[in-house]
Amino acid sequence: MIEELHIRGLGVIEDASLRLAPGLTVVTGETGAGKTMLVTALQLLLGMRADASLVRQGADAALAEAAISPPPPEGREWLAEGDDVLVVSREIPAEGRSRARIGGRLAPVSALTEVLGRYVEVHAQHEHVRLARPEVQRSLLDRYAGDPHGRVLERYRTAFDRWRELEEARDRRDQDARERARELDRLRAEVVEIDGAELDREVDATLDHELERLSHADEVQQVAGEATQALGSEGAGEPVGVALDALRRLHLDDPELEELRTRATGLAAELTELAADLRGYGERAEADPERLARLQERRHLINQLSRKYGAEIDDVLAYADQARTRIEELESADADAADLEQRRAEALEQVRSLAADLHRGRCTAAERLAEEVDRHLVDLGMPHAAFSVAVEEGGEDGLRAHGADDITFMLAPNPGEQGRPLGSAASGGERSRVSLAIEVALADVDDAQVLVFDEVDAGIGGATAMAVGEKLARLAAGDGPHPRQVLCVTHLAQLAAFADVHHVAEKGLAGGRTVTTTRQVDEDSRVAELARMLGGDATAKAGRDHAEELLGRARQRRAG
Repeated sequence: MIEELHIRGLGVIEDASLRLAPGLTVVTGETGAGKTMLVTALQLLLGMRADASLVRQGADAALAEAAISPPPPEGREWLAEGDDVLVVSREIPAEGRSRARIGGRLAPVSALTEVLGRYVEVHAQHEHVRLARPEVQRSLLDRYAGDPHGRVLERYRTAFDRWRELEEARDRRDQDARERARELDRLRAEVVEIDGAELDREVDATLDHELERLSHADEVQQVAGEATQALGSEGAGEPVGVALDALRRLHLDDPELEELRTRATGLAAELTELAADLRGYGERAEADPERLARLQERRHLINQLSRKYGAEIDDVLAYADQARTRIEELESADADAADLEQRRAEALEQVRSLAADLHRGRCTAAERLAEEVDRHLVDLGMPHAAFSVAVEEGGEDGLRAHGADDITFMLAPNPGEQGRPLGSAASGGERSRVSLAIEVALADVDDAQVLVFDEVDAGIGGATAMAVGEKLARLAAGDGPHPRQVLCVTHLAQLAAFADVHHVAEKGLAGGRTVTTTRQVDEDSRVAELARMLGGDATAKAGRDHAEELLGRARQRRAG
C-alpha cells in the first residue's frame, strides 16, 4: 500500500504529507482547497504527462513522492538489498523536462507506469481511466470468466504462437520462391555444362603437353631425325662401335679391362635404344591439323570452365558436386511446401476452434458481468442506466494473441439510448460511479491494490451517497484475493462517514499567499468536519448530532 504521500510546490500546495493506512481513506475540504491536487500527484507518479503550469508560482519545481510497502513485484529490481519500502518520485521543474526516480535512482517516466501501472488505479473526472482501455476491459472480462476460461485462453495463446510461426515460415517460403527458382535454373544449367564437358583428371592433365607437340610437329620431326642420324644406323655410332669392337678383340684377364668393356657395351645398348626412341618420337610427331584443332577447342572449353568454377579441374568437379547438393536442398524445400501448408492449415483450424471457445466464454461472462454491474448501478443512483459488454467476433484477419474478439464496456445512461463506449457515454461523475460498480463486481479478479476516486459522488446525494460510501468500504475491506487501499476525494459527508481514515485539506494564508495544508482528523474533529460538510455549524449541537448519527448509520451498514 501507499504508506505516505508527500507533495511540494504543486498548485496551491506548498508542502503537505499524508500518512495513509489500509482501508478507506477520504480527503475532504472546502472547494478550491486543493483536494484534487492529491489525485494529480498520484497521476504524476503513474507517468501522467507533466505540465509546468502545475508548479506553484514562485517555486523552482513541483515534487510528488510516495513510499510504498510492500513494493510491487515490478519494483523489486529498483530496491537496494535489505530495503522493504519503495520510494517513487516525480519532479516537475518550472522550466525543463520532468525527472522520475525509483528507489532513489533516476528512471525514465515510462518506468513509473511499468512499476505502478497495475498497482495503483486512478478514477478521475475528465481523465482517461484504465477501465476505458480496451486491453484492460478484455483482461478483466477474461479473468471474470473464471479459471476454465483462463485455461482455454492459455491453450489459445500457445496455438496462436505456433500458427504465427508457420504463417511466417510460409511467407518466407513464398517470398523466396522466385529466388529459389532462379537459383535452381542456374545450378542445373551449370551442372549440365560441367557434366557435358566429361572432364577426366588424367587425360585432361596431359592436354597441354600434347598440344605443345602437335603445334611444333615439323620441328620435332626434323630434330628427332637429325639426332637419330647422328647416332648412326645401329644406334651406337661410329666411334662407339669401333671402341666396342677393339675392346672385344683384346683377350686379357684383367678386371679393370672387363669393367671398361661392360661400360662400353652398356653405352652402345643405351645409344641404340635412344636412337629407336628418337625415331619413334619423330614419327609420332607427324602433323595432324584436325586433332590439333580438337585439342585447341578442348583447351578453350576447359579454360572457360576454370574461369567460372575453379582454377583447376578438381575445383570445377568439386563445384559441380556442391551444386548438386544445393539442388537437392532446393528441390527438398519445394517438396516440403505441401507439408508446411498442411501443418499451417491444421494450426489455423485449431486457433479458430479455440477462438470460438473463447468467444462463447466471453459472451457468457459478459452477460453475468452486465447483470451484476447493473445491480450496483441501481444502488449508486443510476437505476435507469444499462451497462453491457460488447463482444464482437472478428474473422481470420482479426485473430490476435488474445483471440478474435473486440471487447468494449458500454453504457446507456438513460432509457431509450443506445449503449456507447464507457469513456464517452457518461459525464465524469457518472463514469466514476460506473467504474466503481465495475470495480465492485470485479473485486475478486482485479489486480489493482490502490484505488483512487476523485469526485465519485458528483451529482448525487442522500441515500445514493450512502450506497457509494458502502461500496467503497466494501472495496477497501479486501473481499478479493488481497487487501486494498481506497483513497477517495469527496465533498459528501454521507460518503466520508464510511472512512477508516479521514484527512482534511484546508486553505489558509501564509506570507500573503494562499497555502493548502492537510491534517488527519481524530474522532471528535471528524464529527466537526462532517457537520461542516452537512452545511451546518461545525460547533453547533444540531450539526454535530446529525454528523454523529451519520457516522452511526455508516458503522451499522458496514457491520451489516
